[in-house]
Amino acid sequence: MICNRSLQELSQHGLVTMRKVGRSILYSLNRQHIIVDEILIPLFKKEERLFQSLTKTILGPLSGQKPISLLLFGSQIDEKRARPDSDFDILCIIPDKINLKTFKNDISQSEALVEKKFGNRVSLLIMKKTDFLKRRKKKDPLLLEIEEQNRLLFGKQIREIK
Repeated sequence: MICNRSLQELSQHGLVTMRKVGRSILYSLNRQHIIVDEILIPLFKKEERLFQSLTKTILGPLSGQKPISLLLFGSQIDEKRARPDSDFDILCIIPDKINLKTFKNDISQSEALVEKKFGNRVSLLIMKKTDFLKRRKKKDPLLLEIEEQNRLLFGKQIREIK
């Protein structure tokens, strides 16, 4: 109800276009509106570059093989729980052949770089692929939550890992 009212108001101001299709109403950004063109679209692009920068900062110090997947989850992508000082909760799934101790040592450098660059700590959950698959098969509540709401930073989507 509130969402619909907000979209109607944005439509009245010309920021979104509204189109009826059957019993549904479709809304889309009016890319010709000055606020959309000069503020919103550049803002969306900057947000995407922030995630790319986060990914590069994490992967940069890794000397060996890269992870199968890096997924951001938790409060940084949950609007209700998000705070400026929230940790970056990241699920890192690595191939079974990677030495876990070496990988943790390499990625610890990334954690320090992220905190220095972004001002937020990294909370890493590192799993070997086999362990991840076992936990997913057992319907681990944390993995179900991550599968429900995450942002892929690198590699494969969680559902693609087999």
